[in-house]
Amino acid sequence: VSAGKTSSQNCNITNHMKNMNKLEDMKFYIRKINAERLELFRILDIDMNTDLNYRMNIEFTIIKSQHEKTMLDMEKMKQSISDTIEKYKEFIEDNDSYSFTHTYLLKECNHLKEKVRMLLNENRKLLVEQADQETSYGEEKSS
Repeated sequence: VSAGKTSSQNCNITNHMKNMNKLEDMKFYIRKINAERLELFRILDIDMNTDLNYRMNIEFTIIKSQHEKTMLDMEKMKQSISDTIEKYKEFIEDNDSYSFTHTYLLKECNHLKEKVRMLLNENRKLLVEQADQETSYGEEKSS
């Protein structure tokens, strides 16, 4: 059971590390988007004759698009974490089932070993009896 816990803990740690890597990837992606946004702002700021309202609408559209992408990525991460939790629960149930089956089979194995030991002892007794009978039969025949 301890080995099963260690295995499920390792699986949980591995999944946690995967989620942390995904989070780092998303942070990198957000930084990249922010850098691109700043670059776009710089380009937009170059044209001083552009209507401020027009520029604000473009910036809003860009920010809105970035926000929607970020929210979508966060929803994917949330679903991934939820899936990981479900798999973790399944692993726990499987581990419990294997533990129960292992205990049952171990008892059965010990019971069978005991039966084999008893049969071997019985077989030895029968062989000794048979040898004694053959010896006595041989002695009776010689007499």
